Amino acid sequence: MERSFSTPGETRLRIRNPAGLVLIETGETSETVVELQALRDDEVTRNAIENATLEQRGDTVTVEIAKQSWGFLGRSPSVGVRVRCPYGTALECTTASADVSAAGRIGGTSVKTASGDVQLDHVGGSLDANTASGDIRVSAVDGEASLNLVSGDARIGTARSGLSITLVSGDLEVGEAHADLSAKSVSGDQKVRSIRDGQIRLQSVSGDIEVGVAPGTRVFIDASATSGDVRSELDVSQAPRERGSDQPGGEAKLRLKSVSGDIAVVRGAQPAEVS
Repeated sequence: MERSFSTPGETRLRIRNPAGLVLIETGETSETVVELQALRDDEVTRNAIENATLEQRGDTVTVEIAKQSWGFLGRSPSVGVRVRCPYGTALECTTASADVSAAGRIGGTSVKTASGDVQLDHVGGSLDANTASGDIRVSAVDGEASLNLVSGDARIGTARSGLSITLVSGDLEVGEAHADLSAKSVSGDQKVRSIRDGQIRLQSVSGDIEVGVAPGTRVFIDASATSGDVRSELDVSQAPRERGSDQPGGEAKLRLKSVSGDIAVVRGAQPAEVS
């Protein structure tokens, strides 16, 4: 099943899919094209596609797989939802076990899944992502971001605004944090490759913490580890090196706390500037 909608202006996309896949691709287009594919050859999946809601109201396109199509003993359909839409389309997506993937730049995004993975290229607005048993990978996010995971890893390439993350039984890796960062984890390591500004608050139980500080950044460190070691490659009594006009530097305050884990503050790379 395929349907096209005229979306020449700001567009919002609402998707509800219990199981299967959600694949989104943005591009230079004024249309939103939705395609539903059966990922399993059974009656419950065919009925779900036949009874699916595909509609447009104003600037919002809704794709909803009918709950009444669920099979005996709660067996859900397995449907692939593929969407081609304009750059910057805002996304609201809820799934039970479907993986969610978006290629290209999307707008403000909210994703909730029980046991699916989430992979996003570029979120041009805010991000709110929650998964109970899945990984979250985001190449870049421009707006404020909040992530909550249980039994999953989080990988963020570049966070250009505030970032807040809570993990249970999962590892965290952040490539570049350009502003405030708050992370709490249980049974998982935290690694932030480069920070340059803001309040950095990292707490870990049964996991290690490593933070890289960008060149030219003045840093204040408050770190403590219970049943773990604390080390720093930086001489915090030494003034930061002279900054050039193309490297304005910043000031970061690190508050790091670990229980049953080590803490390391290391030299990080200079984060890339926002283009």
